Amino acid sequence: MYEKILVPLDGSKTAETVMPNVIRLARESKVKVVLFTVEPSAPTAGRARASRNGAGVTPATMEKPDQQMTAYLDSSANMLTALGIDATKVTAVGNPAEEILAYAAKNGCDLIAMSTRGRSALRRGLMGSVTDAVVRTSDVPVLAVGANSVEGKDLDGAIRSIVVPLDGSETAEVVLPHVEKLAKLLALEVVLLRVVRLVPWAYGAHERVPLDTTDIEHALEAEAEEYLATVAARLTAKDIECRTEVMHGVPWDKIVSFVGKSDDMMVAISTHARSGIPRLVLGRVADMIIRSLETLALVVRPL
Repeated sequence: MYEKILVPLDGSKTAETVMPNVIRLARESKVKVVLFTVEPSAPTAGRARASRNGAGVTPATMEKPDQQMTAYLDSSANMLTALGIDATKVTAVGNPAEEILAYAAKNGCDLIAMSTRGRSALRRGLMGSVTDAVVRTSDVPVLAVGANSVEGKDLDGAIRSIVVPLDGSETAEVVLPHVEKLAKLLALEVVLLRVVRLVPWAYGAHERVPLDTTDIEHALEAEAEEYLATVAARLTAKDIECRTEVMHGVPWDKIVSFVGKSDDMMVAISTHARSGIPRLVLGRVADMIIRSLETLALVVRPL
């Protein structure tokens, strides 16, 4: 399972919406948690980077340390420690997204858990642009949590199932090992979802005569059902509860609607996959899900 979770925080209540999920994962799998914040560089520091574990940042690389933020991290770490969780504090200096990615890559983090909103980006806030930059470029899986997840949508007993949009490509399936781990660890049902964009009538290029595409549509739906059944069989063989759903329509609309209709679902998705009809453009789907702020999203970028 996961061994070290990086948790970017900025002192805001909104950024803390990720914490219930971190606590659940940490308590169930005994992982280490790194509470991470970014201080702005001093004007004369240029692009220099420094980091600290608690205290000891080189004064020349940053503005005056934020004592309130230091106390906040101390309090958060103490809270996790009281729950039996191995927690440490790290402060970096520079651009938030760059520092998050650099620390995760250099220190063996295997999950980044962060809110999609926070304080003003002019200070150290984890605004949507920071989360977006991390999700799009991180080699480490990202658990993105929207502000609306604060009521009821966390892993601590509220989430019952993981929805996994697939399009038939191997690239989309890179998320499945992570889904298996979470499903076993938290006793979650897996819902394999595929959207087939059916067009009831197509027109000939020259004749402008409507053509009946019923047989083609049925073939596409049957292929989707067969594919999902094959993937589901691999999961059920590992004692993971699994079901499949084939839907019709615009992929990103259907997925967001399906996941958002219930408070007990999260989604796990690859950021890129094969595109075109009837394949999904999963990069756009991931972006729409995160921006909707209506669910937890585990995002895995294929390497």
